[in-house]
Amino acid sequence: MVDMTSRYLFDLMQRYRAKMKTAVGAKALNLNAMHIQCIRYINEVGNCTANLIVQGLDRDKSQISLVIRDMAKRGWIELLPNPEDKRSKLIKLTDEGTELLEKVIQEEAVVAQKMKEGLSHEDIETFDRIVLTMQKNLMK
Repeated sequence: MVDMTSRYLFDLMQRYRAKMKTAVGAKALNLNAMHIQCIRYINEVGNCTANLIVQGLDRDKSQISLVIRDMAKRGWIELLPNPEDKRSKLIKLTDEGTELLEKVIQEEAVVAQKMKEGLSHEDIETFDRIVLTMQKNLMK
């Protein structure tokens, strides 16, 4: 028997991703979820390095290296000398990367508002609590 909760959750994630891709213009930018996660992480972390991204996003080093190289080539980030460790580079968002992040954040708010239509504040709080519990359960 199929677990309907899993099916509903998968469908919600797929629909959310599709709406976000359309809203941000991801297809035209050739932008994927890992780009967005990395850009967001770089913005949040001071003196960001590839190793911090690997640890913070729990991804393997080769995947992050490819994404970093791609983002640098597109002009979304710049790699700077790291005065504390000559073997690594500090990663900083460029103005273009910051603009992209701002667009993502703006479109996330629009999509989130659409997604929450018809739900009460209590419904949303309950959903958030349930999702966080499910995340914790899967981290065990």
